[in-house]
Amino acid sequence: MRVIVPVDGGRDCREAIRFIASKKEWFEQEKPEVELVYVQKPIVERATEQAEFDMGAYYEARSKAVWSGMREEIDAIPGDVKKTSLVGHPAQVIPQYANEQKADLIVMGARGLSALQNLYLGSVSLATIASSKCPVLVFRQTTEVKPSGLHVGLSVDDSPFGPKCADYLIAHRHFFGKDATFEIINVVPDDPLYAPDFVNEGPIPPQMTWEEIQGLEFEASVKSPVEKFDIAGVPVKAVKLIGNPEDVLPKYADEHLDVMVMGTHGKGALRSLVFGSSTRAMIAATNLPILVVPNV
Repeated sequence: MRVIVPVDGGRDCREAIRFIASKKEWFEQEKPEVELVYVQKPIVERATEQAEFDMGAYYEARSKAVWSGMREEIDAIPGDVKKTSLVGHPAQVIPQYANEQKADLIVMGARGLSALQNLYLGSVSLATIASSKCPVLVFRQTTEVKPSGLHVGLSVDDSPFGPKCADYLIAHRHFFGKDATFEIINVVPDDPLYAPDFVNEGPIPPQMTWEEIQGLEFEASVKSPVEKFDIAGVPVKAVKLIGNPEDVLPKYADEHLDVMVMGTHGKGALRSLVFGSSTRAMIAATNLPILVVPNV
């Protein structure tokens, strides 16, 4: 497993490194390749016009300062760690580099912005989520992650994302620790005028109540992911929530989970031009680490 961790010396990326460093069993089981990547923005041209200015030395000095300032966190990571310094705009360079290196996971920090800023101003983490071909685990500045006993929730609809994401979690379950627990979460609407996607597969008997229709949609959404976990011998629980995903998912996650897993594209409530509105709402509303899996 190849893991890239973008760093800039801030608190959020330090929390991400501490999380990785705590996963001793994961290092023993999967022997992951961990690469820390520091991307600094190009300096302004005015500074380089000075005859005595050494651009290479300038970039190198800044890189050394970042690595030195994070020495304690870096030294705690088991095994060898590769450190890479790049120059460019982080929002472009990080996902491009991760895609070129065929990374299996990006673990990164995200500034603690408000929902409005997250939605309209953008950030390096959001740009990375939108452009990366591999999953991205996002940490906030105020994230506090337990070293063990993580409760991981996977939010699914009835799209192919659920089974695909279940495969990823099962294959890399050691990343969350041997005592991690998993649950599959589906949010069904509370509006009886809503027509579930699965009704296109066949007529619904007119005598069915709205509660029974909700149950059918829930079962259709969680069936395949749950079967994946059952076949792999990994215990999992299916959880049904009712309401607007953008409201109920963050609330449930804050009360019950340690890590939330979501998708960038989907159907129904997860449909979005860039990535799901529920995913955007979760990133904006909760301090939990969020693992975002692309639909590629």
